[in-house]
Amino acid sequence: MNPVQRRYMREFWPPMLAYILIMLLVWPLVDHVQSLWGRTALALLPILPVLLVTRAMVRLVMGSDELEQRMNLIGLAIAGTAVGTLCLAGGFLVAAKVIRLDGTALIWVWPAMVVLHALGRGWAARRYGGDWTMACSNDGLARHWQLWACAASFGLILLLGWGAFSDWQRGLLSGLTASLAIGALLLQIFRGRKPEDGA
Repeated sequence: MNPVQRRYMREFWPPMLAYILIMLLVWPLVDHVQSLWGRTALALLPILPVLLVTRAMVRLVMGSDELEQRMNLIGLAIAGTAVGTLCLAGGFLVAAKVIRLDGTALIWVWPAMVVLHALGRGWAARRYGGDWTMACSNDGLARHWQLWACAASFGLILLLGWGAFSDWQRGLLSGLTASLAIGALLLQIFRGRKPEDGA
């Protein structure tokens, strides 16, 4: 891992963990606060770590070489197109009263963008002759094993606290566990595959 990537890891993980903890432990308290200002402050609290994560991502891209920047741009284009299309389709389905969604569905837009950007960037790396380099760090521990460990941790927390958690907390932990497990599985499947293997 080069110095830019190491800096990214230092800047990315603390706010990302803060975001998860805020969403799990603090955000559910919004329903119990009567003051409009208090509800607003609690509702917007998760935005602070999101801004720090976004800053870390921008600094990673700005500190990368031109090829890395191009791969990140491709990943961002894929993520923006996919999420935008899904949101548009969802909007049409809601407007036609085929499905019912409330505003809480918007909470998943940013995490979906982050995950799809990472997958799109990995696909672009593969197209340029790489081996899904985002899937394996040079420090010896493959990223897919890190994701499996995170998924197992959240799954264990979910099982141990199932009875004590609210529906919101169970849903958040279930979504995190499933997303991390799916991401780990995809990275494990594509790790080390060469572009000619089906690019």
